[in-house]
Amino acid sequence: MECSQRFSRQPRGWVDSLPLIGVGTLLFVLYLPVLHALLAQWLDDSNYRHGLLIPVISGIVLYRRREVLKDARSGGGTTTGIALIIAACVLLLAGTAASELFTMRLSIPTFLIGLALFLRGWEFTRKAAFPLLFLYMMIPLPYIIYYKITFPLQIMSAKLSSGILEILHVSILRRGNILLLPNYTLEVVAACSGLRSLMTMVTLSLILALFSDISLTRRIVLVLCAVPAAFMANTLRLVVTALGAYTVGPDFADGILHQISGLIVFLTGLILLVVALGILRKIR
Repeated sequence: MECSQRFSRQPRGWVDSLPLIGVGTLLFVLYLPVLHALLAQWLDDSNYRHGLLIPVISGIVLYRRREVLKDARSGGGTTTGIALIIAACVLLLAGTAASELFTMRLSIPTFLIGLALFLRGWEFTRKAAFPLLFLYMMIPLPYIIYYKITFPLQIMSAKLSSGILEILHVSILRRGNILLLPNYTLEVVAACSGLRSLMTMVTLSLILALFSDISLTRRIVLVLCAVPAAFMANTLRLVVTALGAYTVGPDFADGILHQISGLIVFLTGLILLVVALGILRKIR
């Protein structure tokens, strides 16, 4: 009797998993071209290379919360998820028809959130909200929006850097986004605008907020701190490059300084965020 009960339980687990396996297979086939193009852009475009880490981090968070999520499964699904699934399908079809990558990519996390609501309900989705919403950070901005944002940031970064260099008594003249030194011309191009630093710092601040033991309000403040941290780090890179060219020479600025400039930005931003996290922990 006991053997027959064990035998009868085992196939039931497979039967219960069939809908999820079917949905997972359909989802993979449906989004394979979109995911392939997204992966290619992550690898080719240094502005969005952090996108490679985001699905991995979301997966780690979901795995760490597996016991909490398992307890939330008893809530049952909600039909609200169907609306999001339909919306995701509309985004995918519209993006495919218009050959618009951003719209197609937006449908990926939207579909997953809708699926979580439909299959598991509100309690499960609420507890899995951060890793699911975090997936939106992996989607590159359309280039038309990217360049609309970068030019004002280029001007702002150039103004701030030239102001600091003047305080340091460096002979400098600014023309728009170009910094003119006696022996060097530093153009603040789109890659130096600070947008790349901002996206990296926001992603990093979200990761720190996730794994820290502070309240939700303080986590939000920490993420907001990513904005000044990114601009301070990017400005430091421009100032250090200009000082290197002014004091040592253009070859030094274009050589070793240029090679380590990304590391300077990352480490500066990381230090500022860790300091901000330490302050938030100490505030009563």
